[in-house]
Amino acid sequence: MPGSQAAVAASFARERWLLPGVYDAARARALERFLREDLPRASFYAGLAGRPLGDLPVVDKRTVLADFAAFNRYGITLEQALAVAEAAERSRDFTATLPGGVTVGLSSGTTGTRGVFLVSEQESRLWAGILLGQMMAPASLRVLARRPLRVALFLRANSNLYETLDSRRVAFSWHDLTVPVEDHLPDLPGTDVLVAPASVLRRIAASKPAGLRPIQVISVAETLDPEDEAVIRGSFGLPVEQIYQATEGLLAVSCPAGRLHLNEGHVHIEPEWIDHRRFHPVVTDFTRTTQLVVRHRLDDVLLAAPGPCPCGRPGRSIAAVLGRADDVLTLAGDGGAVPVWPDALRHAVALAGELGDYRIEQHGDEWRVAVTGLPAGISRVGVEIERLAERLRARPPVVVPMGWPVEAPDQKRRRIRRVS
Repeated sequence: MPGSQAAVAASFARERWLLPGVYDAARARALERFLREDLPRASFYAGLAGRPLGDLPVVDKRTVLADFAAFNRYGITLEQALAVAEAAERSRDFTATLPGGVTVGLSSGTTGTRGVFLVSEQESRLWAGILLGQMMAPASLRVLARRPLRVALFLRANSNLYETLDSRRVAFSWHDLTVPVEDHLPDLPGTDVLVAPASVLRRIAASKPAGLRPIQVISVAETLDPEDEAVIRGSFGLPVEQIYQATEGLLAVSCPAGRLHLNEGHVHIEPEWIDHRRFHPVVTDFTRTTQLVVRHRLDDVLLAAPGPCPCGRPGRSIAAVLGRADDVLTLAGDGGAVPVWPDALRHAVALAGELGDYRIEQHGDEWRVAVTGLPAGISRVGVEIERLAERLRARPPVVVPMGWPVEAPDQKRRRIRRVS
């Protein structure tokens, strides 16, 4: 579709070359116009047009799902959206749309609550241009000058949104994670850009498919742990880039300096501070007008990066996505519950020595640990957890071994999880 490709190209050019020069002014105008013109098109915000952003209510996923029709301009109900999304999940054909060409997406529900999102054809083209403009490395641009760039995406579900990337210049292929990863390996030689969850990238790296020499490797959908990044980088000889995207939109992408830049040219992010560096993002996406994302609070925990980024890109950056709120375990302390951040716990596990892979689940006062290496590794993890608890001035948990959890191949891998 030439018109669609032209729209993606225009969005790409604006993102790559025009927006950086007018960054602050452009985003301020876009946000003001969104609040004035687009906000009242969803019934939840009908009486709030023109109000300052800070006067609008903060919502979360459960709020939106409880009255889904009120948060989109077409009054599409949750039942209507789920009927299309679940039919696609069963058939593995993700091309169906709702009236008006609206695409339905369904997240895997890491926190136990599935996310549902709606995007129009116009929004899909805008998203594709923004993503390509922010993520395409110089090496990929050089390939584009000679031939189509081959992009392989591994995710549980495909979408018309992702298919927007496919064009005369980008040869896009989706690889279904409900099928064993090994079945896809013969299709990967010649891939230029490999995009997959960190756990899948690590599995592909371990398989070392002949003829797979990507020029970009990008992690999506899962938190990229340092140990995974090191293994994947070592296998492919490339830094592992990241795309941080949620049901609520494209939130951040990585840069050559290794930071994740918040997508503030299109998404307004208010930090809800946990401490001086960690925060929950409250998201307003002022490019989406089909399903409104306005002051939507995420459970994700982000780690702010200090000062301007050395890469020179405008806007704020973060050092890492530390995990979701239920990836933060707790210990009992004299003053109440003491949070144990995933990054601190990962470091403690690393001090335990070579364990292979691991899983840690909190069940109240009991922390259950599984490792793929020698069983003695569990006792070493217990010792390091005790030392961490002492540093946090908290009481250590009871550490017990558990069997390796059953994990479906299409589920997001979570090494650290608070169950109760």
